[in-house]
Amino acid sequence: MKALVFHNIGDIRYEPDWPEPRPPGEGEVKIAASWCGICGTDLEDYERGGVIPLDAPHPLSGRKAPLVLGHEYSGRVAELGPGVNGLKDGQRVAVECVKTCKQCYWCRRHQHALCANMVSVGQQDDGGMAESFIIPAENCIPIPDDLGEDAAAVAEPIAVMVRAVRKARLQAGETVAVVGAGPIGLAGVAMAKIAGASQVIAVAHGGRRAEVAALMGATYVLDSREPGWREAYADITKGMNAHVVFDTGGNVKAMQLALELTGRAGRCVFVSVADADIPLPGLDIMLNEKEIIGSVAHTYDEEFLWAVQYLADGRIDAAPLITSRIHLSDAVENGFKKLQKDRNEIKILVTPHEDWVAGDRNP
Repeated sequence: MKALVFHNIGDIRYEPDWPEPRPPGEGEVKIAASWCGICGTDLEDYERGGVIPLDAPHPLSGRKAPLVLGHEYSGRVAELGPGVNGLKDGQRVAVECVKTCKQCYWCRRHQHALCANMVSVGQQDDGGMAESFIIPAENCIPIPDDLGEDAAAVAEPIAVMVRAVRKARLQAGETVAVVGAGPIGLAGVAMAKIAGASQVIAVAHGGRRAEVAALMGATYVLDSREPGWREAYADITKGMNAHVVFDTGGNVKAMQLALELTGRAGRCVFVSVADADIPLPGLDIMLNEKEIIGSVAHTYDEEFLWAVQYLADGRIDAAPLITSRIHLSDAVENGFKKLQKDRNEIKILVTPHEDWVAGDRNP
């Protein structure tokens, strides 16, 4: 089958004859892939590694590179494994990527994102940038008839921010700031509005992403490269800073900035994958009683389910987030490499269906 395979740092290959996945086991399904998004974490692995196992196999999946990329996907049920109920052949589904041990303390408490052996299918096991892949049946959320499979592939980054907003204990009427305007940050803007924020301040670097931040519901969009933006931020928050700040920037400077922009007794939520340890201003945290909260991943029947619902009922519009749709064979040059240099790209979706790229995205 056709697949996009991570072999090593800087080495991603389109493989037209990659082996077909194994048959689905107990409680699993085989999915015929429709669309899969290129995530910022995929790009980071391509550039410097960090998530995909290179030397030792993952303890739960038993896999290491080379493996098929892709953990933001939609598709259609192609084969049911033993014991699967509630799904049928050909059913359109949005697919949550987290697979866990189901036995540890955290799994028994239904806090799957905290499983020490958590697998992201597409990072520690073969994922959705292929013609087909294997996934637990419980991870498949049926797509309503009026939701396209391309839009459904954006559910994963939205689910990340559904969880982050929950972890932040965001209350109606609070002021929110979002640092970073990639797909996660833009989803955070939308989710903060849904959760009842009175105003949402997006801190971006201008360009198309800043424009989309406004489309997603940002009350104010500040360009952190422009002089005077901090004064504007102080005016908007009346010198109090924000009640809740989400870091989605993916680097130390962005995380430090998020903490600086957090007000007294505020909550600063780290959502992005940091590229190094973060020096913290201990006195500022203590004297101003700031909270630092980590948030990772999502749960199939909570945050991910709700993300699909928000897309289906129109509370979140995926259209401004999707900037390109390309074929699998084009994913390195016009996917990964394009994201490295083109800040106007936000979410690039990949499909194994050549005719879908030509125009008919959801036949």
